[in-house]
Amino acid sequence: MAGTGTLIRLALRRDRVVLPIWFCAGLLPMGVAASFAKLYPSPDSLRAFADQCMSNPAIVAILGPVFAPTVGGLTAWRTGAMGMIVAAIPSLLIVIRHTRAEEEAGQREIIGSTAVGRHAALSAALIVTLFANLVLAAVVATGLMSLGLPAAGSIALGLSWAAAGLMFAAVAALAAQLSASTATARNIALGVFGLFFLIHTAANSPGEHSGVWLRSLSFSPSSISPLEWTRLIRPFAGERWWLFALVAGFVAVLDTAAYALSARRDLGAGLLPPRHGPAFAPPRLRSPLALAWRLQRGMLLGWIVAFALIGLLLGAVSKTLPTLTNTPQFSNWLAHMGAHDSAHAFLRIVLYVLGQTIAAYAILATMRMRSEEMTLRAEPVLATSVSRLRWAASHLLFASAGPAAALFAVGLAIGLTYGINAGDVSRELPRLLAATMVTLPAVWVMAGIAMALFGLLPRFAASLSWAALAAFLVLELGWELRQVSQPVFDLSPFAHVHWSAQVTIAAWIWLTVVAVLLTTAGLFGLQRRDLG
Repeated sequence: MAGTGTLIRLALRRDRVVLPIWFCAGLLPMGVAASFAKLYPSPDSLRAFADQCMSNPAIVAILGPVFAPTVGGLTAWRTGAMGMIVAAIPSLLIVIRHTRAEEEAGQREIIGSTAVGRHAALSAALIVTLFANLVLAAVVATGLMSLGLPAAGSIALGLSWAAAGLMFAAVAALAAQLSASTATARNIALGVFGLFFLIHTAANSPGEHSGVWLRSLSFSPSSISPLEWTRLIRPFAGERWWLFALVAGFVAVLDTAAYALSARRDLGAGLLPPRHGPAFAPPRLRSPLALAWRLQRGMLLGWIVAFALIGLLLGAVSKTLPTLTNTPQFSNWLAHMGAHDSAHAFLRIVLYVLGQTIAAYAILATMRMRSEEMTLRAEPVLATSVSRLRWAASHLLFASAGPAAALFAVGLAIGLTYGINAGDVSRELPRLLAATMVTLPAVWVMAGIAMALFGLLPRFAASLSWAALAAFLVLELGWELRQVSQPVFDLSPFAHVHWSAQVTIAAWIWLTVVAVLLTTAGLFGLQRRDLG
């Protein structure tokens, strides 16, 4: 453990820009609570809104049930899934950045040659993540208490966010021991998060016995997902403090396993044995496109398979939803949306959310160029006859075609399973496939933003790209709560492909033009700046 304090200070210095931006996300529950208090000033109006939300199976599947029809209860309900994402994903990325990424770049070996202990780097990463999540929890709790909400519920909600972050920091710590590749370790941790979030959605998807389950609000067997534990803490609705002990046990087991595996492996190596390639490269690897495929294929195939499995599951779950259209609130919502039944409405909303999710892949695929640059692997390639434009275009192909392939996979899977259940594949497959692909231009805009930042502001490209995606999601939340006007929401590319909007060909064209302009600006900057 020698040198842990020094590495903690180093990590805090490296994250001095990212962490304050992350802490600002803790103010979101305060804004949500203020909006609910303004829009629904009486207990009856709060209860009516909660009943309306509970009559919508798509909202219940994504956000879960409302445990208490109060300002605090509705705030915890609306920000629960958001907290899972806001706390968990940055936490796992920070841990991998300060462990596996430093080993792959050779920085850990240089630091390890000094008076630094074997477990100092892992300990520093986990301690920094613990500190960051506690600060995030404090921001959430302080903001809610400043509005007069009960202290117990405010603290419970903040700690539930921190619990999600600490659990996936532990998952990342374990994943960092498995592979010698930063990208593989990151994909393992993100894949575990996606699996648990899928279990969370399946646990809340209404089915044949959903009415009984929603009324009882019990700890269901499907709540094996650690993400479900954070929701079942029930802030502002009779807090279940004992669930934090379950979270602590989960974190302790994974962290202990990470330390044990770290002690058994060589520095820079992973427990999963690398596959040795041939002594001589085949002819198909003689182009920058072939190299980009070699670097990007693992992540691309992983996202395609994951989305296809999600599509199969969602198509199967949708079979039980048409029995939930008996409430007048939900019937009016269907008419506004233009859907013909609850299953179709449910799938349209979920497909829109998946479209936003695949934007994360577009950013990761684009930022692979920055990773190649920082690890000094891009320079030998560009020292040959390969131009910068040709090298960048090879990676941008995957940033643009990769999301299209993943969305096509999920749309095809949902269309087939739902069409078989509905007995009309020829009608439902093209309809749902089109609903899936409608978000693609907005995803291209996110890739264009990442490319523009990589070419013009490479040092801050990754953090600003993720900040842009987070900002667009916050704008959408503010628009849903009527705190953001439509013209402001239109600044987000997702506003023009939103499930409630009438998506036009003109909107598709404009989004594509914006994506092309941003990409061109990034390529222009890449041509004129120094590498590294």
